Amino acid sequence: RRSSDLFIKLKTIKGTPQIDNEDFYYGSVDAKNNEKLLKACVNCKRFRNVQVGYPKADFDASKNKQFYACTFLLPHNIGFISFRGTDITMVGWREDLYIAYRDTIPGQEDAVKYIKMVTKLFQGNFYVGGHSKGGNLAIYACLNMYKKLYTRLIKCYSYDGPGFKATIKEHPNYELLRPMVAKFLTSNDMIGVIYNNVENAKIVYSTGILLGGHDPFRWLINFRNVDFAYAKDRSFMSKKYEEALMSWLKEVDDEDKRIAVHVIFEMMGDSKNVYDLLLKSGRLILNGKKTWDEYTPQQRIKARETFKKLGKYFLSAYSPRRFLKEKFAMKSIEEKSEN
Repeated sequence: RRSSDLFIKLKTIKGTPQIDNEDFYYGSVDAKNNEKLLKACVNCKRFRNVQVGYPKADFDASKNKQFYACTFLLPHNIGFISFRGTDITMVGWREDLYIAYRDTIPGQEDAVKYIKMVTKLFQGNFYVGGHSKGGNLAIYACLNMYKKLYTRLIKCYSYDGPGFKATIKEHPNYELLRPMVAKFLTSNDMIGVIYNNVENAKIVYSTGILLGGHDPFRWLINFRNVDFAYAKDRSFMSKKYEEALMSWLKEVDDEDKRIAVHVIFEMMGDSKNVYDLLLKSGRLILNGKKTWDEYTPQQRIKARETFKKLGKYFLSAYSPRRFLKEKFAMKSIEEKSEN
């Protein structure tokens, strides 16, 4: 017998395999907090009767693809189709960096196939959403799903998800989807601002520093209206970071970005995940030299210039004094009640 109603309810979903509790948080960046969150949900009156099913995992190291999705079945036959963000594997992180120089990434096609498949398995309306890369997959899947599904789509959520190298405004389904998209950035954002093609994003106040601001466990909640605590604007540092990164992405051509990404991951050697990488960190210099020797002198010069430009842009954006002032001021919070 499962330890909670959430997983017992799975037995009522026809054709859905059982999902162990651990499947929801194993391999995630913050597995311990995700486990606590899951236990809180299954003991909460609001969520305990939610059914979970239709899990789909596709991990392919040869294609640098890390994909996972499942669907939460809410009351009144409403679904929430959820796409997972990046896990702790090097494959997942490499797929993320494809966003810098590719129009599409491997997991996006899986997301389209998943949304077409799962919407045939229940007839109700549905939400779609995801955090980080999952937010990118959510928008991509909704842009490329069957047009008839737009009458069933309630909302598409991207929680600090990066955008797309190719413009989405020229997509034939963009105007259909645009009113249904809700994107959330954070006050110290460093991820969602990458190729940010979504208009009118809401800014959630996050207490995290730098990449820590991307962690949803650091996003503040306004308990009076059961909503996020919103900021009036992003921090100065976040804006400078976006300016620096986007300047680099526009200036450096795609082939040079591809080589830079290749060098970074070849330095990591045979590391399977971020923890494995930390254990083998002493080999990074040796791996880096070996990788560097594989390139022609001209390619080395171009790669070196690529990294120099990136460093120059980030140094121009970094202001410790301004960052600390904004970090402790807490004056940018503006509570909102809209959904």
